[in-house]
Amino acid sequence: MSTLENTLQIEIKLEKEKTNQALLKDHVEKYSELTQSMSKILNSFEQRLGKLEHTILPVYNITKNLQKQQQNLDSTLQCMEQVLSHYDASQDVCNLIHQGPSEGNIGLFLDGLNKLKKAKDYFLNNNPQSVELENVTSLFNNGCETLNNHFKSLLKKHNAPLKPVDLLDMIYIEEDSSNEDCPSIKQVPPSAREELNVMAQWLDNNLRREYVQIFGDERSEVIMRSLQNLKDHQKSGSWGNEPLRTRHGYGRVEAGVKKTTSARLQQIFERKANKMFMKASQTLGQSAGLAMRKNSSFGDILAAEEYGNDNDQELEKYLVLLLGLQKLLVWERQLLNDIVPPSRHNEVFSRLSQPSIEMVVKDAEQITSKVMRSIGRKEWSAALGIFSALKHVQILQPDIDRICDSTQKQQLSGVLNRLQQTASKALEQFIESVRNDAGGGGMVSMTSSTISYGGGSSVPRDATVYELTSNTIWFLEQLQEHCDTIGGLLQTEAIYTNDLDRIASQKALTMEQKNKALLGIYVRKVLAELNYTIATKSEQYSDTATKQLFKLNNTHYILKSLQRSSLIEIVALTEHDCERRYQKMIQDLKKAYLGSWSKMLSFIHPLDDMPRPINGKVKDKERATIKDRFFNFNKELDEAVKIQRAISVPDVLLREGIKRDNTEHIVPKYNAFFEGYSDVQFSKNIDKYVKYRPSDVTTMLNSFFDDTV
Repeated sequence: MSTLENTLQIEIKLEKEKTNQALLKDHVEKYSELTQSMSKILNSFEQRLGKLEHTILPVYNITKNLQKQQQNLDSTLQCMEQVLSHYDASQDVCNLIHQGPSEGNIGLFLDGLNKLKKAKDYFLNNNPQSVELENVTSLFNNGCETLNNHFKSLLKKHNAPLKPVDLLDMIYIEEDSSNEDCPSIKQVPPSAREELNVMAQWLDNNLRREYVQIFGDERSEVIMRSLQNLKDHQKSGSWGNEPLRTRHGYGRVEAGVKKTTSARLQQIFERKANKMFMKASQTLGQSAGLAMRKNSSFGDILAAEEYGNDNDQELEKYLVLLLGLQKLLVWERQLLNDIVPPSRHNEVFSRLSQPSIEMVVKDAEQITSKVMRSIGRKEWSAALGIFSALKHVQILQPDIDRICDSTQKQQLSGVLNRLQQTASKALEQFIESVRNDAGGGGMVSMTSSTISYGGGSSVPRDATVYELTSNTIWFLEQLQEHCDTIGGLLQTEAIYTNDLDRIASQKALTMEQKNKALLGIYVRKVLAELNYTIATKSEQYSDTATKQLFKLNNTHYILKSLQRSSLIEIVALTEHDCERRYQKMIQDLKKAYLGSWSKMLSFIHPLDDMPRPINGKVKDKERATIKDRFFNFNKELDEAVKIQRAISVPDVLLREGIKRDNTEHIVPKYNAFFEGYSDVQFSKNIDKYVKYRPSDVTTMLNSFFDDTV
């Protein structure tokens, strides 16, 4: 049964497949018919397309040629129009060129010049022998000259110099002034700046560089006149006491705001020094072995020292002038950026800054020459002024470097070099002056503002502190305020750097310590010369006691001054036992002074060789000996009292100490002599020889160093 069913299923499938096969065959035949029909259609289309191409292509080619001919004709006509416009250019713009440009409408004039420029180029390339080229060139050159004149007149119109008070306000108000606060920008309004820039760009693009000279000369004149006005103002009686104007109330005086020039300068340089310190700290603060510090003396302007002489005022005025130049150059650089093409910035800036830079360099030479003459007269406060000026110029140097190129930097470096040379010379000559004083010259006078050395003064009669000593110490004390500046000067000299290397080999030094060490080396050299001079000068005194007291007064004064002013700490960096050495010198001088009593004491001590009284009596020959001893002692004591009462020992502790030493050294010996021989009948007139009791001697010794007793 199952076999029958399988056979039946197979037959059914077979019938189904036969039906599908017949259907597929029918479809294949239909597709074949369609293919043949499509093939015929495509063949017919191809034949017709070929006929169309054969017919249309010649027409296309003819049309293309016609279009090209049309374009050529249009181009020819256009060129003809351009050529004709070149021939007509002179006539078209002649009136415009002769009338010149008008402020605020420069574009029309530049269009006319551009038209002449194109005509000029055309004739130059195509017909260089034509009359038209001469006409166009002449008119173009006239137009460029007119444009230059307009550029100059527009620039001159806004070229008023700054008033001294305005410039001073800008200097003092400092430091964060925005570009909008720039006087040069305010002098030249935006519309004029834009017009000047358009003209400068056109002239530069057309190789007409006369504007470079015009701009440089005109703006240079503004700087020079502004600085000259400031210099004239400095000569006036109101200089240094101008009221300070506020930024927000420009042109109006703020109540209660009135500072001296020196105080304002101090604030400026403090701000600059703080900025330098902050920048250096941010950049180098983490560097190994580097010790940065904020030097408060950066802001100590000349007036803080209050010398008050002409040289210091000149230096102060010069610093203001230099600050004014720096501000003016900053403002001119900004104006330059707004008007002149970038490619001409350095050339124009060099031209406009040259005269003013030459002026300040020349002024620096004149001032330093005057200071050198003052130093030649031993007016050492002038040297301190130079140190201050040098310090502040060094602070100002980065600001100048930012606005100047290498040429101006090199020129302005002459100011710094001149100050450095003068300061170095001052240090050198000061040592020479102290050394040369040993030959007999001495100090003439010292006031609160000046010290000067004379060539023929002698030591003080009262053996007090020599003016050379007090003035030398005063000068050295002032040098502490300029430690960094002086350190920078001395580190260029081998004699100081060799000593510094020796010190640095023993222990690591920070930059601050190196500067102090260099100053300490210098102070040590000065003190060595001073010690020698004091020793030499003491020989002018005739008696030994006064010689020793003179040296003692001066040596003690030196030590106490070094301790009081902290100079001892600076010197100790180079000579650690300096203080102990001076203390030993003082002790040695005290011993030498006590030794001056040896002649007087030899008459009363020792008693071993004196006669031995028996029951208050001595032999006739022995009486004469006792008489001579009392007489000579009295004579020496009276002479000593006469001399040493007139001697001055200014220091109270030293004075009382010397008196005490004298009493302890003399009175016990005299007391023993007095007790041994005052009751001996060695003369009929005992009172003539026994003039002083031990208490009297004590009183007389205590009267020393006081001529009022």
